Amino acid sequence: MRFCSYIVKHDTGLAPNPFWGYCTLGLCTPNHQGILLQGGDWILGSTPSARGDKIVFVMQLSERLHFNDYYNDPRFQAKKPKLNGTWRERCGDNMYYKDDEGNWKKHPSSFHCDNGTRKKDMNHPYVFIAEHFFYFGDQAVQIPNEFKELIRRRQGCKCNHNPETVEKFLNWLQHSFNPGIHGKPHDRVLVEQDDCGRHC
Repeated sequence: MRFCSYIVKHDTGLAPNPFWGYCTLGLCTPNHQGILLQGGDWILGSTPSARGDKIVFVMQLSERLHFNDYYNDPRFQAKKPKLNGTWRERCGDNMYYKDDEGNWKKHPSSFHCDNGTRKKDMNHPYVFIAEHFFYFGDQAVQIPNEFKELIRRRQGCKCNHNPETVEKFLNWLQHSFNPGIHGKPHDRVLVEQDDCGRHC
């Protein structure tokens, strides 16, 4: 089992996307770095230090899907962005697919419209999917002092944590909280005001 942690710089509901029954992560640091994770592995996302190094979400992977498979899977159709939908629908992360000629296309979205960000997304075109997750968002949780070494405090993703500390942390988490959504995205106002990026 691997346990990776990173900083959630912008918590808009895009990455992670905890809605419609699954927590998915396909457009952020662990994906951009090509971290090789599989079912049973864990990801912890925390707030920046300026916001207290708190827990934004923790997810246990059930699977890893290629973007094109994710786009066409009946389970994840609700995660396709809807430009005129609710703020939850607008921040859907299921946006990349291949056309009949095998060329990459992008579903209309207000997110990741610049070429640089798209290139990062496509370097490692996979999404992490979790059915078992804890999403806190704007109700981010302070991590106990004994587990603070698990928090990543700079850019990138850390996956070489002490196994004993990881085990104790997961026991604490699962005994302290029920799985599921406990808050709304801290930066959802960017989506509500349609200020999350340039339209395509």
